[in-house]
Amino acid sequence: MFEMSFPTEKQLRDRFDRSEHAVYFATADKRTRYYGFGVREEKFGADFQDVAAWAREQRYPVFGGFLFDEQSVTDSALMNGYFVLPEVLYDITDQHLWGRETDPFGAPTPIAGPAITSQTDEYDWPDRVQTAVDDMQQNPNHQKVVLGRQRQVRLTGKLNLATLLADLATQQPNSYHFVLKRGDEVFVSATPERLAKVNRGQFETAGVAGTIRRGIDEAEDARLATELLQDPKNLQEHAYVVETIVSRLQDVATLTLPDGPQIMKNPQVQHLYTPIAGQLNGDNTVLALAERLHPTPALGGKPVDWAMATIQTIDQHPRGLFAGPIGVVKPDGDGEMIVGIRSMWLKQRTATLFAGAGILADSDVQAEFEETGLKMTPMMNLLKEQDK
Repeated sequence: MFEMSFPTEKQLRDRFDRSEHAVYFATADKRTRYYGFGVREEKFGADFQDVAAWAREQRYPVFGGFLFDEQSVTDSALMNGYFVLPEVLYDITDQHLWGRETDPFGAPTPIAGPAITSQTDEYDWPDRVQTAVDDMQQNPNHQKVVLGRQRQVRLTGKLNLATLLADLATQQPNSYHFVLKRGDEVFVSATPERLAKVNRGQFETAGVAGTIRRGIDEAEDARLATELLQDPKNLQEHAYVVETIVSRLQDVATLTLPDGPQIMKNPQVQHLYTPIAGQLNGDNTVLALAERLHPTPALGGKPVDWAMATIQTIDQHPRGLFAGPIGVVKPDGDGEMIVGIRSMWLKQRTATLFAGAGILADSDVQAEFEETGLKMTPMMNLLKEQDK
């Protein structure tokens, strides 16, 4: 690792389009930002312990994600669990470069943004979700399941990734940003949700569950936030998540959390949010915590075995990295794993968008369908910005 005269962020973004392999990771507060290019080593389809052992052998951080469950995505080298050690890695915050730079930054090649030609959606999703609602109404021990839908958007060409990265910064300033490119595949996430962060024995996670739209003005926004904080269905959904996180971590850490949920605001939606932090007992790593936590009821459900089986029955498509743990792992075991939601997978001229909703026995399936559409808005806006 050595210091150098750094390229501008625009130069780093422009390089995405001419690089076969690239990664961008930014925390929600943007205090940590990485750009990586090229491949020194790759890991495919690995599990948590395998990646942890591999990451310990490296000199600098690795990036990637794990499958949501054991179902694989056809025709993808990226979506079935993939980690990469970049050939060169720029740490924007600390102004450090890992690796040897052999590709000087030249003038970018202009790439015209594609237009949207067609969309394919799962309009039968409410009918399929109703079967889960009926199940929960008949079986009180079946408490929650998070069901997802996918939308395919066909484009006239490949995305301009430099534009996409710039639009992420302006459109989703308070979200995590994760963009992973391998050949003709790109995974993009603007998630609000941290799964686990570990730094020198301290850890942070969060319960994020319960959603309502943003208001058209400050008064309506505040009214909707109050409504969310008082809504029994959303409060119950949120409680399932927090209770499960606490139960899975209480024997490996000293936990600190507020008495009740707070409001997290994103451009399109507001969430119930409970930050959870503390001191780890012993030598626990970010991947050890991620393995304990995934899937939380915010992404799977409760009880977990029934929920995961229901997801495989009702969801039409495997999730791959969608809703899976994604992020950065350092050689010392520290790092940050986030949840791959508010996301899309790009392959050649097709963008596949994903969104999910927490389903309870008293859920309104049409309202949940509308919520998933709202959650797809961040990625749809990125696609629409290309055609300007």
